[in-house]
Amino acid sequence: MIRIPVSAILALLAARPSVSQWLKRFSLYLTVVLFSSASYAQEFVWAPDFPEGSKLPPINAPDQNGNPLSLSDLTGPNGLVLVLSRSFDWCPYCIGQLQDLVEVAPRFKEMGLGVATMTYDTFEHLQAAEVDYGTTFPLLRDEDTKHFMAMGVLNTEYEPGSRAYGIPYPGIFLLRPDGTIHAKFAEEDYRVRPAFELVMEAAQTL
Repeated sequence: MIRIPVSAILALLAARPSVSQWLKRFSLYLTVVLFSSASYAQEFVWAPDFPEGSKLPPINAPDQNGNPLSLSDLTGPNGLVLVLSRSFDWCPYCIGQLQDLVEVAPRFKEMGLGVATMTYDTFEHLQAAEVDYGTTFPLLRDEDTKHFMAMGVLNTEYEPGSRAYGIPYPGIFLLRPDGTIHAKFAEEDYRVRPAFELVMEAAQTL
């Protein structure tokens, strides 16, 4: 519902226009409001260059111990759950999501799915996360932001030199065994993360 501020109506009346002038001004004002509302209503699309059914760019990234891993190394017989996060060092929302993933990872593996995360964190921070949260899956490091950039999810709000430069817009890819995107999950607000139950439901249709 579009709400017209009372102040705007009073401003129109205060000018004491004729009826035709008032209608013209009100029509112009309403046009501006409708245009602005339409702009804000644009649907959020995460990783827009990679819709469902397309293939993810090649992955060749080191895990927390520096071991290089490719997409085929990460993928289980039925596919892969790839979680892109901001940081397991300083982002509380990412840490909470990682803890949730630790709990559900065994269920994904029972479904024949590989599980992996990717952040811009240093090896030291990833190794600390492995110890602190008991992860049993690869914690990939996106060196030089090349993967986030290739996937079209690099957060462009931060400039090089900033502490947060290199983080992605967070989200989850559910991939088929051949690397095709079966489904993807993300929220416009980085503080809100998709429920892994939704990923499991989508995985039932792999």
